[in-house]
Amino acid sequence: MTENLLHYIWQYRLYTTAIPLKTIDGEPVLVIHPGILNVNAGPDFLEAKIKIGSTTWAGNIEIHTLSSDWDRHQHQKDENYDKLILHVVYMNDAAVKTLHGSGFPTLELHPYLMPELLEKYRHMMHNKATIPCAAHFRSVKKITIALQIQRMLAERLDEKVHGIMALLHQFQNNWQEVLYVQLARSFGLHINQHAFEMLALRTPLGVLAKHKSNPLQIEALLFGQAGFLNDYFDEAYPLLLQQEYNYLKKLHHLEGVSKVLWKFLRLRPANFPTIRIAQFAQLIIQSAHLFSKIKDAAILSEIEKLFAADVSPYWKTHYTFGEISAERDKHVGKAFIQTTIINAIVPTLFVYGRLQGNQDMCDRAIALLQKLPAEKNSILAKWLTLGFTSENAADTQAILQLYNKYCVEKKCLQCGIGYEILKTPQ
Repeated sequence: MTENLLHYIWQYRLYTTAIPLKTIDGEPVLVIHPGILNVNAGPDFLEAKIKIGSTTWAGNIEIHTLSSDWDRHQHQKDENYDKLILHVVYMNDAAVKTLHGSGFPTLELHPYLMPELLEKYRHMMHNKATIPCAAHFRSVKKITIALQIQRMLAERLDEKVHGIMALLHQFQNNWQEVLYVQLARSFGLHINQHAFEMLALRTPLGVLAKHKSNPLQIEALLFGQAGFLNDYFDEAYPLLLQQEYNYLKKLHHLEGVSKVLWKFLRLRPANFPTIRIAQFAQLIIQSAHLFSKIKDAAILSEIEKLFAADVSPYWKTHYTFGEISAERDKHVGKAFIQTTIINAIVPTLFVYGRLQGNQDMCDRAIALLQKLPAEKNSILAKWLTLGFTSENAADTQAILQLYNKYCVEKKCLQCGIGYEILKTPQ
């Protein structure tokens, strides 16, 4: 038994009503209102309303697994606990007093708990399934799942706000710079996300803008800042890049990142960081006023066209410097563009709309997710086996939030799906 579970049971009144509640002294207890869960210091529930015997009380309630936890938590020395109206415990194993020596009614909850609820909770907390409620998921009402998905999407977008707000502060409200860093993170996918972000932060967009008319210099700046131009080369093109970068580095007083940050292991060649940097370079070269164009785009396909970047001739026959490969087209694929819209464009538009007080912009960001196809990965495949079908990227983003923030951390008590499973007798 945990205090979190007891809080949950008390908050949602998930104890049996077949037996009248009584204090350990035998007085009948009627819960008019369980109170408001307190997430700060002090008693666990505030502003509760309880009828004990013939008297109705309004005030605070403290909850413990064992009544002796009162002393272990040092409440007997804290005046904030002097005026409780009820002490709720799983098991009453000791008499306790307040700082001023007074006592209070105690309700032992153990006899009133439903065995089915406790067994379900134990199963979810201790089974080895990556989705704790997998055994019960198919019994959950569709409306409950839909509401939880809606909540998770809102939570996922809210999480993005903090990172974008930090960038806004760093770049003095320059949305072009914010979008630039967001796009860089997205081009790094998950495995090279941090390296790409560092590359963008150390290569100011203003510096790149000064050289946009010279594609060679843009590639020199990005590959040089990424640490890929510190080697010895035989081929003419990387030698040219190296020469240009050495000049531009001194001109703009630049400091790059270490090449060791970039990961190639277990990546398909098309996702090698060298190819993604080459594509990113072409995006920088061909884009002008990109943020404004994205804001003004009327439909999804208009945004997708903005990211249809190819690579320079050298990279059509290379995946890494110095190693020739068969010539292949290496333009940015549609699936990658859609991933970029999900991870970079949607959050940026959403935060922009929120800060501008433009609800239409926020709604348009969410609408983009709803128009994009559902993502596919190993996590989402687990939910598919449980019978949950994602209709679009809004669904998959919500499921990823649910899995990463609730399932992995076993926060079933904070999940609407977990609540329904626990409160249902069978």
